[in-house]
Amino acid sequence: MYVRVPLAIVVISCCCASVGEAQFDTGHVAGFVRDSFNAAVPGATVTVENEGNRDRRVAITDATGFYAVPDLPVGSYTVSIELQGFKRFVKTALKLSAAAQVSVDAQLEVGSMEETVEVRASTATVQTATAQVARTVDSRQIQDLTLNGRNPIFLALLKPGVRGGLMSSFSPDSVTNGSFSINGARDDEYVVMVDGAIATRTRSSGSMLGAQDVETVEEVQILTANYRAEYGRSSAGQIRFVTKSGTRDFHGDALENYRNASLDANSWTRNSSGDLRLSNGPDPFTFHQFGFHLGGPVIIPHKFNTDRSKMFFFWGEEWIRRRDTLTNVGTVPTAAMRNGDFSELLNPSNRFFGRVRTIVDPATGQPFPGNVIPQNRISANGQALLNAYPLPTAGFQQGTANWIGTQSSWSYLRKDTVKLDYLITPNQRLTVRGTHIPWHFNEPFVGQFDRAQWWWSRPNRTGAISLSR
Repeated sequence: MYVRVPLAIVVISCCCASVGEAQFDTGHVAGFVRDSFNAAVPGATVTVENEGNRDRRVAITDATGFYAVPDLPVGSYTVSIELQGFKRFVKTALKLSAAAQVSVDAQLEVGSMEETVEVRASTATVQTATAQVARTVDSRQIQDLTLNGRNPIFLALLKPGVRGGLMSSFSPDSVTNGSFSINGARDDEYVVMVDGAIATRTRSSGSMLGAQDVETVEEVQILTANYRAEYGRSSAGQIRFVTKSGTRDFHGDALENYRNASLDANSWTRNSSGDLRLSNGPDPFTFHQFGFHLGGPVIIPHKFNTDRSKMFFFWGEEWIRRRDTLTNVGTVPTAAMRNGDFSELLNPSNRFFGRVRTIVDPATGQPFPGNVIPQNRISANGQALLNAYPLPTAGFQQGTANWIGTQSSWSYLRKDTVKLDYLITPNQRLTVRGTHIPWHFNEPFVGQFDRAQWWWSRPNRTGAISLSR
């Protein structure tokens, strides 16, 4: 079922929600500026610039030399500090993660502002507040790690204290939340967030609002303890995804992940089945995972954003085409049992129990003669239920299992992600992100999830609208 949201409702909702407060995945840069004698330097201009889209935030140091720049989106930053009579201080490649409070202190040297003292940030940044127990997996690590099926939810297993599941789990088209146990808690006591919006389906325990495309994820943060009050709603922890944004330059990629059964070994069950159709090769299997991702500035020639500093987009699509055949074994009633004849269970070495089992008449409490139930005592409903089971596979016996069969399965899935960032003013930003994840599994089941999220930011205030279906 498709739901259409009229534009008027969206506009009215945005206007009404602009007074709301919300927590988003942003960082915070603060520090002290001092001179060579360790004295405070008030009135210095501090500029924090996003190295991807050149978004700038400016702060002035106070009488103690302190400055703070809050609500910075996840990304890489350059911090520059300048004041007449001192050399310009520049710190580059400062990686800012979600909820990080990074300290950038500076000691200005006497000299001309045309002179620059440049420092490159190290990978180990200093947190200015009590550290929460967390692990952040950035985009470089996501690219370097091997994920079977490329489902980023399993990156949570990189954090100590997270148990359950395997990074090798093949779940490319699954909307599972991982079913983890964080610090010994139950698997329904943590929450999954995407760009600050709840992605856990409250009406379907253990699943999320769609599967994430790993190429659209900038970082994954796993909070397990000591996180601040705004990260509430869960007693065990949080798994937070931050999606990528476009930059001033165009970047794109295409991918193809293809697998089949050509190099697979056959399973022991199929090899020993005695059926040449099964013993001659492994389960048929084909898997295609392909897509593209593109990000950059939104430019209307001679009209809008020609300097690439206002609006940016990121667009990603990924398709999954999976077909495989599952081989299963089971224990089913024999043809004689369907007619009430259980005499074979009187054999002490029978293959079902390995000991004698007698059928007792519930009316008298005595065994049926010969372990055979009279035809007039067999329930028609029970007979119909028995007939729903398949007959034993001729010549097949593995332990108690006397039936082997195959079942084909398939799934078609597409993951769409679109994100727009509009820098309204140096201190105001609007972000719109939408995901559309239609998928089709074995007939007759067809499912679909959609989500759209609006996020805006201005000094000391953020807000959002999240729609899903």
